[in-house]
Parts: sequence; C-alpha cells; structure tokens
Amino acid sequence: MMKDDDQMMIAHQTAVHGFVLKLVRDEALAEDLAQEVFVRAQRTASAYRGEASHRSWLCAIALNVVRDHFRSRARTPELTCDTKDIQEMAGQSVDVELGTLKKEMSGCIGEYLIRLPQPQREVVALHDMAGLTHKEIAAQLDLSEANARVLLHRGRAAFRKILEEHCVLTLGEDAIPCERRPPKTNSA
Repeated sequence: MMKDDDQMMIAHQTAVHGFVLKLVRDEALAEDLAQEVFVRAQRTASAYRGEASHRSWLCAIALNVVRDHFRSRARTPELTCDTKDIQEMAGQSVDVELGTLKKEMSGCIGEYLIRLPQPQREVVALHDMAGLTHKEIAAQLDLSEANARVLLHRGRAAFRKILEEHCVLTLGEDAIPCERRPPKTNSA
C-alpha cells in the first residue's frame, strides 16, 4: 500500500474506532475490530473505486467486520458465570455495574441490528452510528439519495419492531432502557 493510503487510514482511525465502539460498546473489542477493519482495507485497497469518501469506505468495511463478529458470536454458545464471578460482581460499585449493563445493552442492540435486511442495516448503521450523510451513503452503497432516505426510514421502523419483539423497552424511565425479553416457550 502506498504511503498516501497509510496516511489516509491514520487520519480516519479515530472515526472508524468511534463507529465500531458505538456498535459494540466494548473498548477492547472495538480496538480489535477496528484493527481488523484496517487489515481488510489494506487487503482490498485496490478495489477502492474513489466514488465515496475514504471515511465512508472505511465505515462500510467496519460495518461488515462488526456484522461478521456478531454472526460468529451467535454461533458460539454464551459462557455462564460461576459463583466466583457472581461474588466479584456483587462487590463492584453501582457505576461499574451500570457501565457493564450499558455495554451488554449495546451489544444486544448490535446483535439485533444485524437482523435487518442488508441494505437497511447498512444505511441505518452508516447514518445513525457513523454519522454519514445521505449523499455519502448513496455513493458508498451505489444508491440514489432518495433511496438511501427511504431505506433509512424503513430500516429504523423495522429495527424498532425487532427491538419491541425481543426487548422490554423503558425509554426515559430507566438508566438502562432495554432488557431482553425472556424466550417464548411453546406450550402445547
């Protein structure tokens, strides 16, 4: 990769890391995934067409990296806490507990975000989490600006429906406005 490309990636490192952090809400994981973004960007630099800004190109790669992470995590069974872990958590301060709950909630939301159909998921994440404009999204995803707006509107509505189905939302009532609903049991 040429020196100019390396400087471009360094210039957007903070934006990419911030975008990934918004999606996963775990600093260490965000750093790991951001590194993967730049590894993939270097491998695919020759495919960059220059139709979109470098930032939007990197954010699209970041979205794919995060999506891949959550997909692989969905295939991996969750670890359970043992008694020692529970006792350690009980001894932590309320602030640490609240921070942990917020990270879990954001991770949960990220898992539900990947359930949106691909064009909607990409538009919602790139607009609401990466802060890209409709024009930048349109260029990155090879859409018209009007189509990007429609996909954002439909994606937000579909995402809201997914969250309502899977989460108990208490927006404005609680510091943690989202909790997973217990799985539905099929009683015959």
